[in-house]
Amino acid sequence: MTAPSIDDTGDAALAEQAWARGDAVAAIEAADRVLAEGSDPGARAAGVAAAAAAADGALLDAAGRWRGIAGVLDAEEHPAAAVWATARAALLCALAGDVDGGASDLSGARDHLPEPAPRGLTVLVDGAEATLDALQGDVEPAARRLAGHAATTVPADPLAPEQWGELAAAVAAAGGHDRAARAMLDPAPGSRPTTRQRLLAAGLDLRAGRHAEARAALAAVGGTAVLRRNAVLAATVGVGLARRSGDPAALAATWHRVVPVMAGADLELFLVDAWGELSVGAALVADDSADLPGAIAAAVTGAGSPWWAVASQLWWSLERAVVAEDAAAALAAAGPLTALAVDHPVLRVRAEAAAAWAQVLGGRVVADIVGGVAVALDAAGRPWEAAQLCRTATARAQDPAVARALLETGRRLRPARGPRRAAGSDELSDREREVGALVVDGLTHKEIGKRLYISPKTVEQHVARLRQKLSAATRADLVAALRARLG
Repeated sequence: MTAPSIDDTGDAALAEQAWARGDAVAAIEAADRVLAEGSDPGARAAGVAAAAAAADGALLDAAGRWRGIAGVLDAEEHPAAAVWATARAALLCALAGDVDGGASDLSGARDHLPEPAPRGLTVLVDGAEATLDALQGDVEPAARRLAGHAATTVPADPLAPEQWGELAAAVAAAGGHDRAARAMLDPAPGSRPTTRQRLLAAGLDLRAGRHAEARAALAAVGGTAVLRRNAVLAATVGVGLARRSGDPAALAATWHRVVPVMAGADLELFLVDAWGELSVGAALVADDSADLPGAIAAAVTGAGSPWWAVASQLWWSLERAVVAEDAAAALAAAGPLTALAVDHPVLRVRAEAAAAWAQVLGGRVVADIVGGVAVALDAAGRPWEAAQLCRTATARAQDPAVARALLETGRRLRPARGPRRAAGSDELSDREREVGALVVDGLTHKEIGKRLYISPKTVEQHVARLRQKLSAATRADLVAALRARLG
């Protein structure tokens, strides 16, 4: 938001320039100097402060700041600048699940849209409208509209809370369209992915069982300064990887590192799955201090209970019930999820999985039902949940024939770990890649065997071949070589 005829050499200009090049600390310091002096022509420093508040996860505070900016700008002298501010507020409200606030801001932006309006401004207003539409249930068409904005020739708004391609992917994933979302996050030819692109992609890779890729994405952003809004995504991936490793000590250590990251961040409804993952981590380490299930429920209700957010809330209720081995809680999640799936077929696999889990936790293990659901989960891009269901059902089966059938189903499941490659003298086979990815995740031979339905001895043989192929003398050498090969 640049007002006309404003000096471009003072601290306000320095704040804008630092923010544009990604130096958040310098930008905030310069903006604070201006705001402390009480003189901010064109509200330029205030705009940087609002953008920083959003990046720090304080979405509703940032929306209020943009409304204040719109109020102090002279609409007759700088009408476009005032509308930019109001439209950004509308988008922030939508991200935070404030439908009424977002609708009010959007109406104000449209009422004062200048004629002719800058192309970037009309895109911002339409993007805010699409995001509000998604919030009210129309996720698939909204994601397409947002992806279309990402493909325009309009330069990215440096003060906007989200870039369109990233938001399109988040909306698509929230609606259950994971593969489409993952494709939206692929960087354009010749461009580097943003930090948020990497972290959103890492979350989808985690869910799809591509743990090595998710871990590599975390490593790629580990050396850069990450403000809280992105740090929440990084925390989610870290907790998810630790949970899937089956190592309670690693999960506890990861959890205590990420707890401060969550404090003060508004819960974003399109990222309710990320907060759900964190809620399961909290349950596993017995930390209910933040009451994440309650926060998720309040956010979903406050947004008017859109179907996709309700479905996500129910799914994570199921995941926590599985952790607690609570059949009644699983059944309580399965019923409403099944009802939602009648009108929203994208939920069918999750609804069937919830019903199967409720049966398994209740002591009823039917091989055909569990096996069919596990295969469907795997095909839907949730291989870890599929294997987890098979493992639990196998352990609870009273009939040896049922246990054997489930064991065989589990063996047939193949988590997605990257493109298939033909095995050569120094190339890794599919199975070696699977074993190698789990070695990178820190699992023991016994844990890898349980995960892949093979014996620890067989795992040991695979690891020995991996060391030979990768010329790794120690486990540390092996992990480093595998990260380079699989990443």
